[in-house]
Amino acid sequence: MLEDFFQSNIFLIAYYILTVGTSFLLIKETKKRIKDLKIGIKSIKYAPIPFGILFVYVIFAHDFVETIPILNWSWLGYNIAFGPFANQGFWGIIPFIPLLLYMFIHVNYVEELYFRKSKKMVIVWALIHIAMGIKVHMALLLIPIGFLFKYIYDKKGINHSYAMHFGTNILVVIALFLSFFI
Repeated sequence: MLEDFFQSNIFLIAYYILTVGTSFLLIKETKKRIKDLKIGIKSIKYAPIPFGILFVYVIFAHDFVETIPILNWSWLGYNIAFGPFANQGFWGIIPFIPLLLYMFIHVNYVEELYFRKSKKMVIVWALIHIAMGIKVHMALLLIPIGFLFKYIYDKKGINHSYAMHFGTNILVVIALFLSFFI
């Protein structure tokens, strides 16, 4: 009964509004975030590194790890940020892409601001993604990626780690989009 509630369209839409809608509270900061991206733009060139880690993982390890029950657990089965109907494939995601991109502008900055200050917070950041609906093994994969973002944060500052994070997420969205056609 409780599981049915968490899978219901009403709950998924409400949870999506809560998670993505918070970005609209920061609408006045959108210009500033875009300027911050421009300041850190040179570090977008590092985005293929974390994306490459994800890609290699999906190609070589994903199918095996999916067979391990505890690592395969997810309350949703996909990242709610892709929209409340992402489990329906292409047409469930496409209407939410503009909101997702807007959310990245704000959420990626906030994630860099709060979760790159210490190694412990990097781990918290990765595991918080479980609340977004991703599987445990994918959250664990985010730990080394978070440390890459932290490395850039420590060496070049928040705007550079923010740009790298933003660029990585854009590559993930492009790959997801292309996967529907391949």
